[in-house]
Amino acid sequence: MESMNQPTSIGYDQSRRKRKKKQPSPAPSQSSVQLWRSEKQQQIYSTNIIQSLRELRISAAAADQSPSLPPRGGGIAVRDAAYRSLAVTARGRTLWSRAILSKAVKVKLKFRKQNRPRYSNPPPTITGNNRLRKKRATVLRLKAKGLPAVQRKVKLLSRLIPGCRKQPLPVVLEETTDYIVAMEMQIRALNAIISAVGSGSSGGDR
Repeated sequence: MESMNQPTSIGYDQSRRKRKKKQPSPAPSQSSVQLWRSEKQQQIYSTNIIQSLRELRISAAAADQSPSLPPRGGGIAVRDAAYRSLAVTARGRTLWSRAILSKAVKVKLKFRKQNRPRYSNPPPTITGNNRLRKKRATVLRLKAKGLPAVQRKVKLLSRLIPGCRKQPLPVVLEETTDYIVAMEMQIRALNAIISAVGSGSSGGDR
């Protein structure tokens, strides 16, 4: 009896494995596209960017009150806040979001170093290491000119997307798809915030 039951159980297990293989798993690019196009994700980003702009306004007011602090306002600061909020909304799931967040940390550390007392440093001297770096840079440029057109375009695309340098083509394409859809959502959210602020100010003037 046991020998007769074993083939049936083995066949049942094989059929279950085939069913599992037939079920296609959703592509990560498709799921990320649906996520960025959802209304919930846009609301999360809107909350993050409004909070970032408030913090930027507070830091700009503190810089105005204390002349020793360098100003951090302006269009560049607003742009950085918008990109940082987008990376926070992505929760570091992608390479480009992690690259933006790490860059924001480096900017904060640089800002803290600027506030420290400065001491007179001797001018930098040209050493053999600097010359080697220049030679390597020129060699890399010559090699890039000799690459085919498709590889040059892929290399240019990997430089445009944050955190995608030295990544293979499938990773670059997946990150590019996610980055473009996220930027589209960012534009929609910022336009909605601008229209809401404009309608509120026009209603107050009345």
